Amino acid sequence: PFQLLVRMSADSKLAPELKRGYKNVGDCIVRISKEEGVKNLWSGGAPTVIRATLLSSAVLGCYSETKEQLHARFPAVFPNKDGIPLMFTSTMFASLVATAVSNPFDVVKSRVQNMARPAMGEAAIYTGMRDCFIKSVKAEGPWVLYRGFVPSFVKLAPYTTLSLILTDKLSKALGFRGM
Repeated sequence: PFQLLVRMSADSKLAPELKRGYKNVGDCIVRISKEEGVKNLWSGGAPTVIRATLLSSAVLGCYSETKEQLHARFPAVFPNKDGIPLMFTSTMFASLVATAVSNPFDVVKSRVQNMARPAMGEAAIYTGMRDCFIKSVKAEGPWVLYRGFVPSFVKLAPYTTLSLILTDKLSKALGFRGM
């Protein structure tokens, strides 16, 4: 149900005749439950979970491996395995890979969550995540899955950089093996 905020913000961008006009989160929950069924409170949930799993896997795997590879291959540039330049470079690369992996799911998730409510007797634009993926690529080409890539990367990179460097440094300071 926390995806309701996405839907509420998207409502403000719809044409006047398509707006749902939610008053607040409570109104949104009640109206979706009544008008579309309780199941639709979790609309976009599956793509969100898949996206989060892929993003986290890509970030953590790429960060660790990039750190190892850069330190081993470029010791003159990155002499200190625990140095900030190596960690920064590794987190930026991990953020780039994670954005590339997760962006298609962001696009599909947003489209599924924000699709207009069908009129009575009409079919929805998409029947689910797979249908949205296929229809979007067929209609707009594969690059449609990377719409919003730059803003996504700009949003993810600082978060990844701060959280992974901080985690690595704190782990080492507390006597744990770092990433």
